[in-house]
Amino acid sequence: MILYTDATTPFGRKCIVAALERDIPLAERFIKLSEPGVFLEINPLNQIPALFVETGKCYFDSDVILEFLDTLHDNQPLIPQNAKFESKTAIHLANCIIESTLLRTMELRRPKAEQSKSFVSHLEARVTRGIKSMENNRREKIGDFLSGEEITTAVALSYVDFRFFQDWRKTAPTLEKWYAEISSRKSMRITVPTREKPVLGRRGMES
Repeated sequence: MILYTDATTPFGRKCIVAALERDIPLAERFIKLSEPGVFLEINPLNQIPALFVETGKCYFDSDVILEFLDTLHDNQPLIPQNAKFESKTAIHLANCIIESTLLRTMELRRPKAEQSKSFVSHLEARVTRGIKSMENNRREKIGDFLSGEEITTAVALSYVDFRFFQDWRKTAPTLEKWYAEISSRKSMRITVPTREKPVLGRRGMES
């Protein structure tokens, strides 16, 4: 299997972290979306991440990929069936924080005269509310295997740090402590968005 992604996409990162946490063999390949080439045969939408499983089988959307990865291991599921809807809702919350942070970044890259201050404020308020909800609902301890919700939440917070601000910690002490512990895991440390190359090769971890 090959996961098409790049270094900075948080959606691709959560799939890589999930594969690392469950020891699922997976090759990671960076793709330049401005020059997609044959990648358009993998995902005609020209979006990452996308997972090539075999000829005729390609999956895209990071949540779809997480669910597929859950069929490839015998450890604790990424998305537990006994709390399926709670887990998916929490994943959606984290996804929306990622998307809002990304949209804010893209808006601020436009010429200053074309930027919408109200749109940026709307996105920043959404991120702040989302993190507040995460803080209010972060209760359980971290287990031996990260869940899909934990992975997506941690990746979302990392992306906010990377593209927006780090002051969220001032109003989220429980989340701050939890995130610090999650961030120390190898799967998170080696997949930071500042990395320059893939961390997974065809036989697993790259040297």
